[in-house]
Amino acid sequence: MKKTKVEFLKRFGKIRDLPSLPVIVTKVNAMLNDPNTTNDSLSRGIEKDQAIVFKMLQLVNSAFFGLREKISTTNEAAIILGFDAIRNIVLSLSTFNVLDHLLEKKSNIRFNVDRFWRHSIGVAVLSKYIAEQTGVGDPEKCFVCGLLHDMGKLMLAHYFPDDFIEVIEHASENGLMYLEAEKKVLPACHPEVGYFFVKKWDLPPHLANIIYSHHAVQPGAAFFDESIIVNTADGIINSYHADFLNNNKFPGNMNYAYFDTHARKRFNVWIETAAQWFPKVEPLIDDALAFFL
Repeated sequence: MKKTKVEFLKRFGKIRDLPSLPVIVTKVNAMLNDPNTTNDSLSRGIEKDQAIVFKMLQLVNSAFFGLREKISTTNEAAIILGFDAIRNIVLSLSTFNVLDHLLEKKSNIRFNVDRFWRHSIGVAVLSKYIAEQTGVGDPEKCFVCGLLHDMGKLMLAHYFPDDFIEVIEHASENGLMYLEAEKKVLPACHPEVGYFFVKKWDLPPHLANIIYSHHAVQPGAAFFDESIIVNTADGIINSYHADFLNNNKFPGNMNYAYFDTHARKRFNVWIETAAQWFPKVEPLIDDALAFFL
């Protein structure tokens, strides 16, 4: 008998070897929820983790971040970028490292780790770009949510590889996109699995909500703007880059099935003109790939 959604998600709650996020993530979240936190105190807190400081400064000074001035300290980063951006950068770097390390421990032969991260980084960069160009949504929230939007797929492939392979095979045999196959095979799809882990790690609400809704955006929901931006970026990346999970046999042609109806309505001009502007974004994606991978 097919499991119910509750029964299916309960299996993830019983995982014993789920890694913990670095202490710095919890610390930064707590500090940014404290109205008494200052640039100096935030900087001192982050600087206790020199590995994160090094990667953060590398990231904010990289070409795809696009800052005119070179940032040399965490204090400068906090002043120029703001607290929320710092939190999302720390969250991006820390969670990426944890998930990437998880995949190194035990691989699923049907899960292409490199292609997965290339897709995720592409969506992250494009989400940030669209937010900056349109003035819609928060660019740093869009970046971290774009980077982690598909973490439910990764968790499913790692912890329950048989279920993941069943979805992949069903998609291949029936010419379906990954999400369509998930809906046929599993009681809960990857946005719900990703949401489960984000809540379990007690990560910020914007990350949980956007991961949950990136394929089905609800009007009036929290972080609606960021959700439709991530959905738009996901659809464009899926259309232009061959994706091993989506049976995209004709990359370079816009596939409207990838887009939520609200994203089509709000960002239709961007979707329809992608062939003209997307080549400008690809070098930014390449820069980000070089940084993360």
